[in-house]
Amino acid sequence: MDKTLTYQVKNGRILNKFDRHEAMIQAVDKILKTERFVYPIYDNQYGNDFFELFGKSFDYATVEVERMVKEALLSDSRILSVLIDDIEILDRTILLVSGSCTTIYGDIPIESEVSVSDA
Repeated sequence: MDKTLTYQVKNGRILNKFDRHEAMIQAVDKILKTERFVYPIYDNQYGNDFFELFGKSFDYATVEVERMVKEALLSDSRILSVLIDDIEILDRTILLVSGSCTTIYGDIPIESEVSVSDA
């Protein structure tokens, strides 16, 4: 069985099964949306630490978010490298991180919104 065979989930519904590149797209998205240390079903290497940026300055958050994205994604052995192309301040509360990652199944685009404030 392929290591990536999984269920395709869209809008909270299971649609079918898929694997390889399509499954990796879902895996990357899920890592970037899952807060680390919160869900006991995952080990302590799974997910992201974006919550640590909440309440920090944009200058600090802009520097740290790139490291955090790379750390979160590279903990998956199927991801070989991560490249962040742009970190944009969307408004007074959100950073938009864009880039790509190279996996054993090909390249996958990255786009993640990270909240740094509720102001």
